[in-house]
Amino acid sequence: MWRQRGLPILGRVQSPISLTFHHIDRSGALEERARKLGHHLARFNERITHCNITLQGPDDPHDGGAPYLVKIDLMVPGAQIHADSLHVDGAGHQDIYLALRDAFNNAKRQLLDLRVLSRRSNIAGSAGVGSGSA
Repeated sequence: MWRQRGLPILGRVQSPISLTFHHIDRSGALEERARKLGHHLARFNERITHCNITLQGPDDPHDGGAPYLVKIDLMVPGAQIHADSLHVDGAGHQDIYLALRDAFNNAKRQLLDLRVLSRRSNIAGSAGVGSGSA
């Protein structure tokens, strides 16, 4: 692990992050924030091989509902993660940046859960090694 200024440099997503915009104008600030959060996910699993972030606005901007939805699709060896920004009741967000934050937190939680499951299976697998009778 390389260090710069005393801080560890963590892994990067192994393939580029792809961004998809539906019914929403592409902005430099929004794109930069989405890419930054996508790269930040590598802190929780440095073996991410694919990251697609979809930012979706309302089909009808005059609808007045909670129009924004963000989906994050990740691939890591042995698993696929699909995270979104929907509330428990299925509602979207009024603010695209809040939707992005919630989708990121959802993806982060799933990556952490995957790490715990992986560690448990490694511990369980190694516990059986050498336990046979001779």
